[in-house]
Amino acid sequence: MTKMLKTLSSLAVIAAVLVIVAVFVAQQQEPAPPPTGQPIFPLLKATINDVAEMSIATQSGTITVHRKDDSWRVKEKHEYPADLGKVRETLIGLAELKTLEPKTRKPELYDKLGVQDVEAEGSLSTGVTFKDATGNTLAEVIIGNDLPAKGKSGYKEIFIRKSGDPQTWLAEGRLTVKKNPGTWLDKELVQIDTKRVRRLTVTHPDKTRLIVEKATPEALDYQVADLPEGLEIQSQFTVNNIVSTVTSLSLDDVKPVSEIPFKDQPVVTAVFETFDGLEGTVKLLRKDEKDYVKISAAFNAELIWKPEPETEPEPEEESQPQAGEQTEQETQEKEVSAKPEQAKIKPEPEVKAEIETLNKRVADWVYVIPKFRADTLLNKPQDLLKTSIAAP
Repeated sequence: MTKMLKTLSSLAVIAAVLVIVAVFVAQQQEPAPPPTGQPIFPLLKATINDVAEMSIATQSGTITVHRKDDSWRVKEKHEYPADLGKVRETLIGLAELKTLEPKTRKPELYDKLGVQDVEAEGSLSTGVTFKDATGNTLAEVIIGNDLPAKGKSGYKEIFIRKSGDPQTWLAEGRLTVKKNPGTWLDKELVQIDTKRVRRLTVTHPDKTRLIVEKATPEALDYQVADLPEGLEIQSQFTVNNIVSTVTSLSLDDVKPVSEIPFKDQPVVTAVFETFDGLEGTVKLLRKDEKDYVKISAAFNAELIWKPEPETEPEPEEESQPQAGEQTEQETQEKEVSAKPEQAKIKPEPEVKAEIETLNKRVADWVYVIPKFRADTLLNKPQDLLKTSIAAP
């Protein structure tokens, strides 16, 4: 009996040791939760200037934004220049993304957070990869669902998972990844101070012509030329807006100039002339429910504005101001402060450099512009006039 008790006691001890060993082994196999509040990619900030390519992968396809010829370009958009602001935001956004708390390591739960592999059936995740100029991967991550961060304007809480790592995270940062190639394009086409424009002439295929102009740089409003007597414009804002449309053009999409022929097409031509010699031409073609434009510029010295020489008023006898009257100096100061802001008339070398830069940027391209911009340019003189209603 005593021997049996000893045997049972020994077995109990062995069992206890086995339990302890099993717990220890389990603890070794299940890693401790990683620390929170740390950058997802601790080394990325130090190597951020080495990034030469960003790829954004979804089940719809891959977008590649990379350095080429000393600038960032969008591969899927014919190597057109990328928006440097968006590139910078994405680089910094991923470098500054920090962990909030660890989430699941179970692949069967990844779809709940949107962090399954991009290639997985039904996946809605986004894969982001940064590489250097030699093709080495500097950062690779799968981005899932997100929501606004609590109490931090502009920040988001994002579910993420490093590629090849089972650990998922709830992270926090300002990272926003654009999933459409067009959103990566540098949208700016023409940016010219509208006050510089002296005249805009829009010629339609039927030879109808609209001319709006102003006499001096400080004039605020444009007038419709050759306005029939007795007729009035419907809206001064609409007239002014036609000019500001051609001086602040932006794109929706871009095509190589060889893909969209303009020759022998019903093209609307808008020519704007500045007070300092810039002559810009915008050709507009509406085709297949899209509005395509070609842009060019040239220097025309004949356009340079020369103000009328000011005639000095005849001197008047000086008299002491009465109580409550303004002195001549006070009156002049008031008149100067009341004048509208005048456009900056650029010197000839600066205008020529501006034209060269513009032509270099737009020469090889045809642009798709927003419909509302095209509609403004398509106005004819009769579209701007008040419609009179005859009395009964």
